[in-house]
Amino acid sequence: MNQLFKLSSSWFPIWLISLLMLVMVFVYLPIFKGAKQNMSDVPLIVVNEDKGKVGDAILLNLIEKQNGNSFKWEVDKSRKQAFTDIRNNKAYGALIIPSDYSKSLGRVHDTLISGLANDKPADLEILLNEGIGQTASMIASNTLQTVALTASKGISSQLKNELLQKGMRVAPENASLLENPVQVVSKNVLRLPVNLNKGMTPFVMALISSITGMLGANMIHGYLLRSNGILKKRGSALSESEVLTSEIIFGIILTFCVSIFIQLGVFGIFGSAHASNIWTIFLFTFFSCTTMFLLFKTIAVFLGGWGMLVMFPVNFMGIFSSGGAFPLSTLPTVHRLFSYILPTRYIVDGIRALLYYDGRLEAGLGPALLALSIYFVLTLAILIVFINLTKKYKEAVVDESGKKIEVEVGNEIPHEPPTHEQRESHHIGEKDGMFRQAVCNLAKGSNKEKQEMNDDEFRNALKSLDKNKK
Repeated sequence: MNQLFKLSSSWFPIWLISLLMLVMVFVYLPIFKGAKQNMSDVPLIVVNEDKGKVGDAILLNLIEKQNGNSFKWEVDKSRKQAFTDIRNNKAYGALIIPSDYSKSLGRVHDTLISGLANDKPADLEILLNEGIGQTASMIASNTLQTVALTASKGISSQLKNELLQKGMRVAPENASLLENPVQVVSKNVLRLPVNLNKGMTPFVMALISSITGMLGANMIHGYLLRSNGILKKRGSALSESEVLTSEIIFGIILTFCVSIFIQLGVFGIFGSAHASNIWTIFLFTFFSCTTMFLLFKTIAVFLGGWGMLVMFPVNFMGIFSSGGAFPLSTLPTVHRLFSYILPTRYIVDGIRALLYYDGRLEAGLGPALLALSIYFVLTLAILIVFINLTKKYKEAVVDESGKKIEVEVGNEIPHEPPTHEQRESHHIGEKDGMFRQAVCNLAKGSNKEKQEMNDDEFRNALKSLDKNKK
């Protein structure tokens, strides 16, 4: 054992895995920077339907970067268009400036100046995309609320200055109106049921699909190799191409079973909300899970024993870059880059579109089907090519061996086949020799041969030896 510790190759896995874990710390830890983490390109919509000029002031005061964060503002022409964009999962939320916004603020101004009471503040509407997930929805709500409250405080400050210049005091019943001349009304566009699991259901389903693919590719390979070893002892071992074909078949069976269990757990036991038919969700889950299995199987075929070192970071990078647990806008640049490359993000988008957006292609299902289809076809084609190449290589080796045997047999000296009496005599001689060897070994303390013969044969051997002695 001491010699084993002295070999540098024995220490190589320790250094390699330690280095890999260090890299993963630098890759994954930046995701958890906390509430002060910068965000980039948060998709938000603003609609100005105001017929006056006050609504334009909100547009002018929208700051692209606030507290180190940047927002990707899209200006839609109407509330209906913003409503459609959110239903197609194009934005986290929208700020709607209604057509009577300037008129309502005018009434608030007149009420405060005249000292009249019982007037209402002007309205600003916020539309939220609750299907995007709790974190992203909270980001949208907080940002849009901040914009609306900033507008309200600005108007309140102007009204206070005007009243101060005129030496007027606000009636007690209008104090609240002066402080909050604008009220914000929030509305969930999708009107989803309460049981959304905080919008994490798509992420959990994608997570299970990814882990199933990685574990299935490795465990099925290991157990089929062991089973093939048993078949080899029986003289009916499978070829390498047949083993790989069997692995793919077993993998598809595995992903089918896991997809069924996912549906039973998510919708049967937990009763999670879903806008699309369960069978449609099942088919997409099965397709996603199978694609992940084929991807990891392809990695294993190319890298062999090193495949696990690649599968592990690929799996976790895909999970963290999926946009399921953390919105893509909050992730570092490297993770957003991998989100476009790895299939896990598209699994989350596809399941999310099926669960919350009525399975609309525009809501993410279309790009998800396209990306996963590319992965599926490409990996399956690679595996089929590898199977065919392995099969042809084995056949070529067998042909080479057969030709060599034919030459050797052809050069042998011809001889007559033995007669029946000769074969019988040879058989008896061999059996008698075996009996004598068994008794000899028994005398030396070996019971192996005794266990291999039945009792009648052993007694006959002893009788034969006894007769020879006499």
